[in-house]
Amino acid sequence: MAATSRSSLAILSIYDSSDDDEPVGSSRVSSKRSLLDTDFQGSEYSSKKQCTNEKKLLPSPLGLDQIFPLTASAPVDNPEQHDGRVRSFPHERGNWSTLVYIHYEPSIVLESFVDVVKVICSTDVGLALKAPDELHISLTRTVVLRHHWIDSFVASVRQIFEAVARFQLTFGSVDVYTNEEKTRTFVGLVVELGQRALQSCVGELDKCLAEFRLQPFYDDPSFHMTVAWCVGDHKTEIATVLPQLNEVFKQFLYTHPEQWTSAVRQLSCKSGNKKYVFPLAR
Repeated sequence: MAATSRSSLAILSIYDSSDDDEPVGSSRVSSKRSLLDTDFQGSEYSSKKQCTNEKKLLPSPLGLDQIFPLTASAPVDNPEQHDGRVRSFPHERGNWSTLVYIHYEPSIVLESFVDVVKVICSTDVGLALKAPDELHISLTRTVVLRHHWIDSFVASVRQIFEAVARFQLTFGSVDVYTNEEKTRTFVGLVVELGQRALQSCVGELDKCLAEFRLQPFYDDPSFHMTVAWCVGDHKTEIATVLPQLNEVFKQFLYTHPEQWTSAVRQLSCKSGNKKYVFPLAR
């Protein structure tokens, strides 16, 4: 353990010097038939009638087929376009993946800590971790909303949290997680203080989700913020360096204690390509 601590502190020392001045969403197109010449008789008339009775679609106006295509193929999920990530559920038109969460704005200190996490995991267990696109703490699962439900869902959540007071949370340790499908592994900072307030938020959100017959949050959640991730189930490997990661985190916590407590003033919601904000009461 002593050797491990020395190794962690050696890596940590690289970042110490850079932290001192840290700035903290009918008309029917009929198939026209040519008028029959009533003077035609016999086989000629019959042949003409058969030919003209066949329905022919009029050509669509220029460009209209591009605006309103007759057929549309379902989007194809390509993990290579998403850093190897695989959808938890198939895409379906009219369904919007939705998540309620707490947005966290990164600081230089946090970014330095993430760099150390990535170096340790790369050096000691051979895993190349990536930083997430957006730092957040989830308060719901990623659920599927029909498009026509979105406005009602957002209005319901907004009404609930107009009366919920702001609160603070503090991170206290590092842990490793996987998603339910075991397709990704995450290194996260665990919330130590503020769990009661988070659990209260989840309880209110679960009531709202129930109105739309959507799945509630986990029974015994570990509230955390993902700071690095990789594709695949690598929980066992990363668990071997957890003591080292926690040792590094303690050093960051000691040198920059104010960086690991955050005031939660609002909740956020992402539904498809739309984002919403729900301010909390003062």
